[in-house]
Amino acid sequence: MENLIQYLDDALVPLDKKLTEYLNLEKDIRQLEVDLLTRRGPVEEAAKNTSTTLKEGPHVSEGELQEMRQRLEKLKAEIVEMLPEKDKFIEVNLGYGPSMVGYFTADPETHQPLPEPILRVVH
Repeated sequence: MENLIQYLDDALVPLDKKLTEYLNLEKDIRQLEVDLLTRRGPVEEAAKNTSTTLKEGPHVSEGELQEMRQRLEKLKAEIVEMLPEKDKFIEVNLGYGPSMVGYFTADPETHQPLPEPILRVVH
C-alpha cells in the first residue's frame, strides 16, 4: 500500500517553506498589478469625476513590481532544483493537508513537449 503520509516527511520541509513563500509572493504581485491598473485606468477617471474615492493601497512602483517578478522567477528556479523528479507531482505539506507540486516539460495527457515548462502547484 502506498504511504499516505509521505507529504509529512521532514526532508520536504525546506520545499514546503519555499513553496509557501512563492505562493505568497505570487498573490502579492497579482494584487499589486490589479491596484496599478485600477489607479491608472477608467476607474481612476470615474473617481475624479464623482465623489467616489479610491481605496488607498500600497504604492509600489513599476520597478519594485519588476523586482518582485524577478524574485518570483528566482524562487521558481530554486523550487525546481529542490524537486526530486520532473514531469511528476510530489506531495507536500502547505499546512492544510496534502498538496502537490510538479515541474512539467511535457503535457501529462498528450505527452507532447510544452512550449515553456511550467511549475504546477495544486493546493
